[in-house]
Amino acid sequence: MRQQLGFATESLRLREFTRADIPALYSLTRQTEITDILPDWNMSEEEIRGFLDFVISSYDTYNPDNVRVLLAIEHRQDRKLIGWCGVFPNEMLPQAEREVAYAISKDYRSKGYTTEAVQGMISYVFHHSTLPEIVAVVKPFNAASRRVLEKSGFEHQKLIRLSDNSEYNYFIMQRRDTKMVGEIREEDIEPYLDILAEVEHVNLNRSNPEHEQWLRRRISTHFRRGAKFYGYQDEEGAAGIVVMLHEEAPAGIDALGARAEVLDIGVSKQHRRKGMGSILLKHAEAVARSRGAYCMFMMTYAEDYDVIAFYGKNGFVPVATIPDVFGPDLEGTAVLRKVLR
Repeated sequence: MRQQLGFATESLRLREFTRADIPALYSLTRQTEITDILPDWNMSEEEIRGFLDFVISSYDTYNPDNVRVLLAIEHRQDRKLIGWCGVFPNEMLPQAEREVAYAISKDYRSKGYTTEAVQGMISYVFHHSTLPEIVAVVKPFNAASRRVLEKSGFEHQKLIRLSDNSEYNYFIMQRRDTKMVGEIREEDIEPYLDILAEVEHVNLNRSNPEHEQWLRRRISTHFRRGAKFYGYQDEEGAAGIVVMLHEEAPAGIDALGARAEVLDIGVSKQHRRKGMGSILLKHAEAVARSRGAYCMFMMTYAEDYDVIAFYGKNGFVPVATIPDVFGPDLEGTAVLRKVLR
């Protein structure tokens, strides 16, 4: 039997929707204070019924690696359905991103309940998923929603235009453990050598002096080229590492600085399946964006489907295959790319 999704805050209970919520939810969607901001919620009672069936069925397939969850907001004292809050994909945003979305009855506004629900939802999702970050988009005129996000800890990034040709303020919140990612100097690389050895080749044996020397030469070559090494450490030690290269362009040749490359990324065995690879990759992307890179790309063995799926989950798209680079009887190299701006 699966565990019920949801949690309680001081004033609210966020719980799974049931079919018994249909009348109350339909009544909420009659409020123009909600539908003027969220026109997609202006549904008939029959449409609400079909939508709730979809939402309820999604609870049985909740996936911490592919979050899609919408919960009812219930006032604990009044025992009334007063709104909803969720984290799920938005078709106007990149596939890998998850947006927090929310609405509350006009009768329960200006009491801090929306912020309470959003803060609770963010904490709950980060504890029950591998998401490295959660985003939010708000129309510029919606000052109240912007205040909710800012009070909840979201950081405003930029003004963006989405596929509906409207402008939105774009906010982001990274999970707290992303702050444990830091740059590594070459003299501090030792704790990460075992992870890098496995990344370079599963059969690389550090107890073999020739293998050890080869690995260290490769790392030194990356540093000399200007690559940046970013590591994640916790109380157990080195947990993961990402190596990225963004070569700055000479003055007047901007195109040469348009690309960034992921050279290596790896996570220790005991830290896998916890979203750490995505945290490291997002950090590298943020660095590349801050340096003005147009895109980020990487290359991997074309038959390494798990790695390709990981990059795909993070918004990278296969764009080419280079055949026979490892020999005539082996798969070639797959090139994956993600546009950053």
